[in-house]
Amino acid sequence: MDDELQKEYKAVHIVCGESAAGSLKVGLGRENKVIGFPDFFAVGPIWELHKEVGRNLRYEWLRDHLNDQDDFFEKEYTHRFLDTHSEIDAIPDHVPIIIWTGENANEQTGLCYLLYLLKGKTNSIYLFNTTISYQELFNTSEYRYFYYYTGEVNPEKLKVIYQEKLYKPLSVQERNQFEKDWISLSQSKGLVRIWENNKLKTVNEDYFDEMIVTAAHHLHSKQKEKDFLKSARIIGEVLGQLDHNVGDTFLEYRLRSLIYQGIFEIKGIPKGMRYYSVKLR
Repeated sequence: MDDELQKEYKAVHIVCGESAAGSLKVGLGRENKVIGFPDFFAVGPIWELHKEVGRNLRYEWLRDHLNDQDDFFEKEYTHRFLDTHSEIDAIPDHVPIIIWTGENANEQTGLCYLLYLLKGKTNSIYLFNTTISYQELFNTSEYRYFYYYTGEVNPEKLKVIYQEKLYKPLSVQERNQFEKDWISLSQSKGLVRIWENNKLKTVNEDYFDEMIVTAAHHLHSKQKEKDFLKSARIIGEVLGQLDHNVGDTFLEYRLRSLIYQGIFEIKGIPKGMRYYSVKLR
C-alpha cells in the first residue's frame, strides 16, 4: 500500500463495496486510485462507528448473526476495515477526492460516514451519483434503465459518467451537513436501513420477514404437496422482488430467526444457505 500512496494520481475515487471498486478500476484506468470500502452499510449496527467502541460492536454483531462461508468476519473484516481508514487518511491534500454513490441505503449511509472521515481534509471533494448520472446520460424515450447501485453499472459507462458529468466540488456548508447527518445516524441503535423517498430510513430487523414467508407460500403453491424448499431458493425469490437490497446473508439470518420462532421447519444444518431446507409449518 505504501508504494501506491507515493504514486501521483489524477484523483482518488472512494466507493462502498469492493465489487463496485473493481468496476471503477477497470473503467477509470491506472491514473486514478480507487478505494473500495469493504463493508455493506444497509445492515448491522452503525452506532458510534467512527469510534473503536462502535467498530467493535459492529464486528461482533456481524460475526454473531451472519453466516460467513469464507470466515471473512473472523479473519479479515477488522484489519481490512482499518486498512481502508488508513488509505483514506493518507490521501495527499492536493488530490481531488470523488465519492461515488447511488440511490440505495448502503451507499447513502457510507457517503455520510466517508464525509465524516474526511472532515479534516482540505481536498476538493466531488459527489458522483451513479443512479442519476446514468439516467441523464444514457436514458432515452425508448430505453430507460434505473440502476440503484454503482456496482451494477458496467465499467465503460462509469468511465463516460466520470468524463462527461461536470460536478462542482462540495461546499463547506454541504460537507458540514453530511458530517452532521452522520452524527445523527451514528446515534441510532437500529440494524436495518432503507432508502425511501430520497431519505435514509431505519426499520426494524424483521422488516422483510413477511416477504420471506410470502415467498415460501408462493413456492409451496407450485408443489404437488408441500415439501421442503432449499433456503437459497426462498432467499433468491425475495431478492428478485426487493427494491431495497439488504444482501442474501442478512435475509438468510432472518430466515433462521423465523425457524427459531417456529414458523418454518428445518432439514439440515443452518451453517450456510446450501446446507439446509425449510418448509412452512
